[in-house]
Amino acid sequence: MTDFSSNSASSPTSGTWTSQQVTRLFFLAITAYFLAQLALRLILGGALETDEAEMLLMTPGLRWGYGPQLPLYNWLQTILFSVFGETLFALSLLKNLLLWSTYALLFVGLRAFVPARVAALTALSLFLIPDIAWEAERATTHSNMLLATISASIAAFLWALKTGHLRHWALFGLALGLGGIAKYNFWAIPVGLVLASLSIEHARRSLLSMRALIAPVIAAVVVAGPYVWMFKNPDLALSSVGKMDLSEAAHSLIPEGVPLYFQGIAALLILPALVAVILWLASRKRPASVDTRWPAILFLRAGAILAVIGLTTVWLAEVGHITPRWLLPIVLPVVVGLFLRLSPRLSRRAALGYLTTLCLFAVLVFVGLTFDRYKDGARRDLDFEPLAQFIEEMNLPEDTLIIADFYIGGNLAHIRPDWNIRPDLPANAKSEQTKQILLLSRTAGKGSHMSKLASQVGWPFADHVDYGEEHQITLPFLHGERTLPVRLLYGTSQ
Repeated sequence: MTDFSSNSASSPTSGTWTSQQVTRLFFLAITAYFLAQLALRLILGGALETDEAEMLLMTPGLRWGYGPQLPLYNWLQTILFSVFGETLFALSLLKNLLLWSTYALLFVGLRAFVPARVAALTALSLFLIPDIAWEAERATTHSNMLLATISASIAAFLWALKTGHLRHWALFGLALGLGGIAKYNFWAIPVGLVLASLSIEHARRSLLSMRALIAPVIAAVVVAGPYVWMFKNPDLALSSVGKMDLSEAAHSLIPEGVPLYFQGIAALLILPALVAVILWLASRKRPASVDTRWPAILFLRAGAILAVIGLTTVWLAEVGHITPRWLLPIVLPVVVGLFLRLSPRLSRRAALGYLTTLCLFAVLVFVGLTFDRYKDGARRDLDFEPLAQFIEEMNLPEDTLIIADFYIGGNLAHIRPDWNIRPDLPANAKSEQTKQILLLSRTAGKGSHMSKLASQVGWPFADHVDYGEEHQITLPFLHGERTLPVRLLYGTSQ
């Protein structure tokens, strides 16, 4: 067992609140917030966001794999669908449960080394990361699973370092396995934590124990099934690699992805850094109530190591496109380390100001989500019923295969759950036996693009199909003047 008594969670908390009171208040606050977010999503209603719509098409029961995304989110969503039906409630419930777990598990992990007050203030700092406070609530799904498994891994890792117990290393292995089937970029977290720990003497002694070897073994067992499926189905598993716009030949000294990498890091860090600077200025002369240097250094070093590895990868692979949320495993440890170092110095007044700021941000998120639902051209405001009625008036055979992107296909499946709808992923329809196909596209104009969709999805009859006349319908938004044209092409194989 490693001795970290100087940073022990049993250290007294500052102020008059007891550890139990702080813990109860923290869990009450995050529970109330995410219940309110669940209620707001149900009240606002409307069409599904793209990632939500994806779940309607990518949950055909429990399978080792479903496509380019790893299966853990799909598994849990499938279970909730079986209980609550394929409803907006089931979609929003899972999303908010995962976000709740992200804060809760991080708090539990930090309690291994810091008092409840510091753990709570640090865990809540995640709300300052825009893609967690806003985008994770508005749109994303698998990224929410990534966040929850990151927090689970951090929690298990910290307690394993604290106690050295076999059960904590086993839990770390389980968390690694679950993260490994949540999102590909999850693997950055264990790499960063392990490399940072090796650079710290006390952590290194605990990490290099024989008991720690159980973690990779358990992780390997958990990921085995999905990873074997990926190996056997590379066409489906790798169908989203094109998102990164990888270059096959050298074009310039600095690839397009490098400035995008720095922009993404800055976009995620600017708000936490601004708040941290203000709090530091307000509390810089105040001594820390508890020594958090060791865990803060662990997280800051992990973030720095991952930032260098990430930049090197983007540069050498000549990545041409980067989305900020892909960089969350780099930014999250930095924010945690920053606020771990800062929180013990906060006076009661500064802590109250910090919490008040978080509450104001929470209100802005609620207002913003409401506006986002009703603004002109909002995805949730599109009316898909005219499209469903138009297809019904075509009097197609009941077994007609419908191919569409996630947004259109998922929303169509939401209002017509009995239709055979598949997403336009490569090789996704290679097992279909029906000889009738309806292709849907939001691409403007006419041309051969539509007919190529049948081959793209691997439909067995794509080379021997006669297409009829192409149709187009304009879908209205319920609030605003914008419309969305959708093209339809029906074909039959002889």
